[in-house]
Amino acid sequence: MSLRLAGHLGLSAPDRPLLAHLGRSADPLDQIDALADHGFGGVQDLFLKLRPAAEQVATATQMARRGLRLSSFGGDPLHWNTPLWSAEDEGGRDALSESVALSCDLAQRFGGAAAVCVAGLDPGRSRPAQVAAMIENLKRHGEAAARAGLVLLVEPIAASRISGLLLDRLEDGLAMVQAVATPSVRLLFDVGHVAMMGRDVVHALSACRDAIGLIQIADVPGRIDPGLGQLDWPAIIGQIAAQRYDGLLELEFEPADPTAEGEAAMLARLASLFGPMQP
Repeated sequence: MSLRLAGHLGLSAPDRPLLAHLGRSADPLDQIDALADHGFGGVQDLFLKLRPAAEQVATATQMARRGLRLSSFGGDPLHWNTPLWSAEDEGGRDALSESVALSCDLAQRFGGAAAVCVAGLDPGRSRPAQVAAMIENLKRHGEAAARAGLVLLVEPIAASRISGLLLDRLEDGLAMVQAVATPSVRLLFDVGHVAMMGRDVVHALSACRDAIGLIQIADVPGRIDPGLGQLDWPAIIGQIAAQRYDGLLELEFEPADPTAEGEAAMLARLASLFGPMQP
């Protein structure tokens, strides 16, 4: 089977896209062209919600014209590390409902997409209570998400990389998705974070196979280009293929060498691992 890759329009900042130097500019429309020209199948935009409405429309139009899918966007780019998803109070739940409604609108505009759902840890409440609240909130919004073509992605993040978040173990993210038990709520399996949790990535992929909605890739240590670190990519790619995963693989890193030559070398490494990408 063929594995398709999705490139990003910026991770640490909206003006630092994956192909900043190979594209004509860092502008989203130029980056969409660059990704399409280099054979990518999709686009990730963590900052999509912060872009003006006219730019969102232009982005959706350009992606459709170039045959690219929106793989995911940041569900709450300004509040991603706050306890929004675990809100129990009326004000917090109202804010969450407004956020999900905006995400549903975006999913419809792009013909379907996924929103990344991360919650910060509230030191004033017990972790089990916050996990239970997030499960209930995901259940509450699952039906509306499904109608809009929106997938809500639960992402466990390694504490060694980013501390202070509610879900920092893969098992807890998997258990949450299983507890919600709706197709519109899935697990975001981030290879880099899973490796930083000390897990064997191949075994973890197998254990989570029925819950995964999206896979993100990065090498370790740190978050670097696949092929520059310690992970066994042939084994990981083989497992992904064996599971018949048919979604996009998001590149969740910034090129180690942020130059045109470095980006070209990164693309060559990706081709050696995943096979040639055809424009």
